[in-house]
Amino acid sequence: MIILWDHSYGKQEQQDLVICRPLGIPESHDEAEMVACGWLALDRPIWHEGRWQEAFYQSRSTRVKLRNYRRPRESKEYQYNGKPIQMMEIRPEKNFLRWTGLQQVYDAYLKRTGYRDLYNPLTHVNARDTFLLYYQDEVTNLLGFSKIKRYWWQEDIMSVSRSYDDDDAVNNPDDCLAIESVMHANTVPISKITLDMELVWAKRKGADYFYMGSGYEKSSVYKAHVPGFQWWTGTTWSTNKKRYIQLCERDSKISKISDLAK
Repeated sequence: MIILWDHSYGKQEQQDLVICRPLGIPESHDEAEMVACGWLALDRPIWHEGRWQEAFYQSRSTRVKLRNYRRPRESKEYQYNGKPIQMMEIRPEKNFLRWTGLQQVYDAYLKRTGYRDLYNPLTHVNARDTFLLYYQDEVTNLLGFSKIKRYWWQEDIMSVSRSYDDDDAVNNPDDCLAIESVMHANTVPISKITLDMELVWAKRKGADYFYMGSGYEKSSVYKAHVPGFQWWTGTTWSTNKKRYIQLCERDSKISKISDLAK
C-alpha cells in the first residue's frame, strides 16, 4: 500500500499544529487487508503520479457482521404509506446519471433534511459502484437510492483504478468480501426500512460484512443499534456500543479545535 498524507490545515505562528488526512492506494493483494484495517474507498479520485487514481481513507468506520444480523420483527413487510417498497440494483453506464432522476432525489433529500451538499454521490462513479433504487409501482416513481461499493478478496477480479470512463470496465461479481453503503438519499423518511433491505440483500449476496461508512456525530448513533454492529477504533474493531455513542455525542459538541483539549 502506498501511504499519502492530505495536508489539510496547519498553524506555525503561535502554535505548532499540523492536521492531515491519511490516504492509501492499494498495491497487489492489499484490498482485503486494508478493508479489514478500517480503510474504505474514497468516492472521489485523487491525482497521483500523473493520473487520477482511486484512494482509500481512514475514519471511525462502522460495519455489520452479517452472520450476526437478524431482521427486526417490524420489518417483515417493506412499506411506505401502506404501499410496498421495491428495490432494484442498477449498474451506471456512460451518461446513465443524466436521465435517472437521481439528482432530483438527492436535491430533495438535502432540502428535506437541511444537510449541506458536502458530498454528491453522483459526481464520481467507480467500477466498484452500483446503485440500489427504491420505488413504488413503477421505477420512475423513485422514493430514494443508495450508492453501493463492493470490495473483493482477489486483486485481479477488478482493477481498483478503473472507472466507468473505461470501455473495458468489468462486471461486478457477487462473490465479494464486503459491501458498503456509501450514501443514502430519499424524498421521504424511509432510511430505517431501506437499511434493513440493504442488509438482507448484502447477506444474500454472500458478503461477510456490510459497511455503513464513518460514524461521527449524533446522526450516526442509530448505527450502534443494528444487530452485529462493530466500529473501528483505529487499532481494532470494537463492539462497545456505549463508548461509540459517547464519542458520537461528543463529536457534535465540539465546534473548535481547542475543545479537543478538554
